[in-house]
Amino acid sequence: MVGSKARSIRRNTLLFGATLALMLLANFVTLFGDLYYETASDLMFAACILLDVSILSDLIPNIRRDIALFVFVGTYNILLFGRVFVCFASGYADILQLLEANDFKVLFTALQVTALSLFFVYLAYKLAAPLFYRREKRMREEGTAALSKNPLLPVIRKISTAVLLVSSVASFYALFESILNVRRNGYLNSFVNTSVQVPAGIGRISMFFIPSFAVFLATFPSKKQMKLPLCIYGVYMLASIFTGRRTTFVCEALMLAIYFVMRDNLRKKDDRILKKKTVGWLAVLTAAAMYLLQLFAVIRAGVSNVSKGFGSMLVNFFNSQGASFRVVVQTVNNWKLFDSTVSYLYLFYPFELFVHNNTITRNLFGLTPIVETQSAEFAQSTHNYAHALTYLVDPGRYLSGGGFGTSYVAEAYVAYGLIGVFAVSVMLGLILRFLASLFTRSWVVVACGLIGVKEFVYMPRSFAFQWVTDVFSITYFSFYIAVYLAALFFVWAGAHVLPTRADSLRKGASGA
Repeated sequence: MVGSKARSIRRNTLLFGATLALMLLANFVTLFGDLYYETASDLMFAACILLDVSILSDLIPNIRRDIALFVFVGTYNILLFGRVFVCFASGYADILQLLEANDFKVLFTALQVTALSLFFVYLAYKLAAPLFYRREKRMREEGTAALSKNPLLPVIRKISTAVLLVSSVASFYALFESILNVRRNGYLNSFVNTSVQVPAGIGRISMFFIPSFAVFLATFPSKKQMKLPLCIYGVYMLASIFTGRRTTFVCEALMLAIYFVMRDNLRKKDDRILKKKTVGWLAVLTAAAMYLLQLFAVIRAGVSNVSKGFGSMLVNFFNSQGASFRVVVQTVNNWKLFDSTVSYLYLFYPFELFVHNNTITRNLFGLTPIVETQSAEFAQSTHNYAHALTYLVDPGRYLSGGGFGTSYVAEAYVAYGLIGVFAVSVMLGLILRFLASLFTRSWVVVACGLIGVKEFVYMPRSFAFQWVTDVFSITYFSFYIAVYLAALFFVWAGAHVLPTRADSLRKGASGA
């Protein structure tokens, strides 16, 4: 054990030392003037690759514990580095045009900001280990015995299953309306035409579908108990693809993967399901899923002259998914156009949206609700970075339904520069470390963690703080309280009914 730790320390010192040396060398080269920024960009790109190798080399030996961070590193590389890798490998002659950078100085800055964010996430994750040492040790030593012993869990599981079945009907209805909207208006026009009408009652019931499934998983059901709920949720995930948006399917699938790997980690080594052979098949399945997702995107776009070979489609997948890097690039390109006195509001937009759209806070402060539409009027007045940046750079693209999207890296950078990137990345690293020992906590915390993990793995292409309003939703917490009170009631009722029946039997026997 001691020898293994010593080898790990030597390996990390060598790999991370070389990574930091490359980053410092790249910055040193820039001192010689603008003509050297191309060389600096090449060195920074090499540092990005070496950073990935360093992080993955450290995570893989403990991948069961570190699965949440491992998945995050994977999505980070796909969403923020995917296009960078493809362009440096096959389109270097047109690298600036392909990556939408005005010059190599912009490209260098964007690469450095993106690489530093990933490094800060990893660094915070590793340094936070002592804070969660006891819980992680319990999971290693006790296995399934480290799980919550709450006697209400079986009752909570039944209640959440019932709510899942009822809310699934409403959720499928709302999903079907969204699919029809895309079929009528087309994928891009569906962002502009938001005329989907779902009855208020059905809309409210459908809101319990996500938290009911999270609560169900948080009760750690058996394989038999999981069949029906997992089947319903699987149909929901597949149906969501027909809205033209792949995000729901991918994020839900990653959440389930993290959940099952963490559950498997609680088993004894000989009883574990996920072994090397299984992981190999999962890798093949992941590659196949990437191919199918990219094929779906090609069909959605109506493009017919694209090679549909397996290798070509995988390259196109990384290239298209890695488009989030342009959010960082365009932020650097247009840095001087942002008003530094209000740019911090982009980072905190999810809170602004919540305050304006929540009934209580809206009435309390006399605010008007925010209705997000892709129009010039909204883009010019909003602090939604996805809308503001796209309209600033390409108004025609924006008004036709297109967009760059956003990224927590760009939002943090435009708000507070590298200090903002450092702060948000450290926060994310701490949360991912918290998730490593999630299953030692109560069912409410586990449910919140499962909902949150979908936000965290998608943060490279999402708002920095949307996870706060999604995880700590008033609707969700009202649901948790209702489930808990209902479970207490059923346990109390059962405790009163059963003795009464027993008394009746005893009286009947004595009378006979």
